[in-house]
Amino acid sequence: MNAFALKSLAVLSVLLSHSVTAGVLVMKNGDRISGEIKQVWDGEITIEPGYSDKFSVDVPAVNYIESEREFEIELEDGRNIVAQLLGADASGNQIVKTRDGTISIELAQLFSLDEPEEAFDWGSNVEFSTAINSGNTDSSNTKIRADGTVKLSDHRHIGEVTVIREEQDGDTTKDQDLLRYNYNWFFRDPWFLSAQLSFEQDPIIELEERVITSAGVGRDIWDTPRRALSVQLGGGSQTEKITTMAGTVSTDSTVLTWSLRYRQDLFDGDLELYHNHSITTNVSGRTNTSYKTTTGLRYEITDLLFANLSVDFDYETDPVEAVENEDIALLAGVGLEF
Repeated sequence: MNAFALKSLAVLSVLLSHSVTAGVLVMKNGDRISGEIKQVWDGEITIEPGYSDKFSVDVPAVNYIESEREFEIELEDGRNIVAQLLGADASGNQIVKTRDGTISIELAQLFSLDEPEEAFDWGSNVEFSTAINSGNTDSSNTKIRADGTVKLSDHRHIGEVTVIREEQDGDTTKDQDLLRYNYNWFFRDPWFLSAQLSFEQDPIIELEERVITSAGVGRDIWDTPRRALSVQLGGGSQTEKITTMAGTVSTDSTVLTWSLRYRQDLFDGDLELYHNHSITTNVSGRTNTSYKTTTGLRYEITDLLFANLSVDFDYETDPVEAVENEDIALLAGVGLEF
């Protein structure tokens, strides 16, 4: 194949790619903005032209949208559809083409619009956070956390590793490692069956290990590029190994588990609010209920780097050793997003 043919194929592929992804915002003042339609949210349409970074325009300033791509659309009346936006009809209303037919609506009725969910998707974060105090009491709290999500068709895998080290006046007061794995099978989207496995240890409070396995059911209340909310309820078993004066004691318990994962993009995605929590309550064996929550903000510095501010709150009704029931930490740091 000669050089001319190669160049022709390259140009053709670019043109085909552009024709698939490009859209047009036709403004009420007559302007036309060409680019990739990213989302509609909070009364704004985000578009990414080929000549600049993405930006947003107010919905009332737009006459109609032209795009042959399919989008996941939520209407003001609560309906969720997958549709194309094919310009305006004779009355000036937006033409929305679904797989079942064509309807016309006012553009303001588009409550939200997101890029379609891909069959394969993945994402991960790695963050380093710390808090250091000096004066009457010298203390430090360091956390390294990594999490990743892989979704393939109806199957989702979520993994998390957290390492926390805390010192006060030169003495180690926390030496916690926490590993979690969560598998979801979407038998009827947005409903899924779940299986969870977690491992925790903190020798400082005599917790040699805590292993929890559970199964249950969950639901994705939201799952879009700009916001996600997932909840799940399950039941299973817990094994703890606790060091006492008499040696290591192993206890088995039946548990109920509850978990929630939430994130929300703010200010065109530059800022992300997130909150994750889990509750485990023993229904047999050792009496105890454990609460673990992380709430924070991530600020996007670059496409790869973000700043992070988080509050961690752990609480146990009957801790394994004579320590405080609750543990609160305010941490700041940086992280990488892939």
